[in-house]
Amino acid sequence: LMWFPALILTYGNSDPAGASLHLSEIGKWLGGVGPSLVAIALIAKDYGLPGVKRLLGRVVQFRLGVWYLPVLLIVPSFVVVAHLASASGAGFPDTGLLRSPQLIPVVFLVFLVMQIGEEFGWRGYALNRLQQKMSALGASLVIGAVWAVWHAPMFIARGFGQHDNSLPFAQFVLTLITVSVLITWYQNNTNGSLLPAFICHALVNLSSEVLPLHRGGVWTWSVVNGLLL
Repeated sequence: LMWFPALILTYGNSDPAGASLHLSEIGKWLGGVGPSLVAIALIAKDYGLPGVKRLLGRVVQFRLGVWYLPVLLIVPSFVVVAHLASASGAGFPDTGLLRSPQLIPVVFLVFLVMQIGEEFGWRGYALNRLQQKMSALGASLVIGAVWAVWHAPMFIARGFGQHDNSLPFAQFVLTLITVSVLITWYQNNTNGSLLPAFICHALVNLSSEVLPLHRGGVWTWSVVNGLLL
């Protein structure tokens, strides 16, 4: 519903520079925090303020031990390998962040903070509930599919990177489902910490800015998904 104004702006007859544009921009940000807001509301309803504090506290469980290695390395390494192995021979795309690598940590921190809008919902609430009813793999696949479908409006509405860059939806879905399995693996081995989910999700977003898969050649994204599988 929050993203509906963006659809109207894309396919309707509204003035792209008028009030509809501002409504669309506001809606994009409000929609982006929907999963976490719903999760916090549900936890507050069932467990009150102590439950909300426990949820928020899971983000600052920093003792991940050796798990920092896969959390920090798997996704970026696969993206780099995919670009190097791309059958197109195009090499690395010429992006602004590659030309100004000192900005990469800053952009990563921005994406890390932005996960407040989603990850309390996907991994803070839904994952635990689903794992009470099914296996870790089953829960990961369900969340991955829902996570991908939740992004669907971004592929058909102007102003979202998915639409404006004509990203392949099928490849995107497979990436989110496999990354969802990875995040569950991290979380279940770090005493339920949400920090791996925040980091991994931020790295996926960062990779799309530093080494965008859609600009690396037709096979690049396929290589990444193959490695993730």
